[in-house]
Amino acid sequence: MTQYYGIKMSTLLNAAQKLNSDLDYLCALLEQPDAEFVIANALAYARAVTSVSNHLDFLIEDLAENDLSEDEKYVKLSEDDILLMNSYTERCEEDMKLLEKTCGICLQNN
Repeated sequence: MTQYYGIKMSTLLNAAQKLNSDLDYLCALLEQPDAEFVIANALAYARAVTSVSNHLDFLIEDLAENDLSEDEKYVKLSEDDILLMNSYTERCEEDMKLLEKTCGICLQNN
């Protein structure tokens, strides 16, 4: 029998909202360039956008298929879901650090 864990629906929604805001900001840097935040490393920028987008897709598409708890306050997660979520989070953090290092763009400050 598979063991399941739970994460609050509100936690997932808040994470998705934050990732969506981050993605909007990153995309706006191309759509409306800012002289203060020059994209000096296109590869680092593309990796950051891709990481945030993939993480967001995982939260709103893949986890949306999971069952809810009986009270519908929690999304059931398998151990694989947790490992994947952690992997996406770590990848985003690594790519955002690279973006900050090479371009001076830090989402936590913006």
